[in-house]
Amino acid sequence: MSEQKTTQVSRRYRVYQIIGIVLAVLFLALGVAAYLAGGGPVIAAIAVIGGLAVLIVSIITMVRS
Repeated sequence: MSEQKTTQVSRRYRVYQIIGIVLAVLFLALGVAAYLAGGGPVIAAIAVIGGLAVLIVSIITMVRS
């Protein structure tokens, strides 16, 4: 019974990690799009830094679990 619970919890965290990676890619793409659209380098840098932070955290949690 505990194996099933561990597997279910592990599967839930894997889904969260994949969602985090998708959001990170979205932030990176929005940062590049903002820069190319003339939104300014500060706005683009904020989006890119946020995307990289989310990506790094998602990868670290995926490796540790």
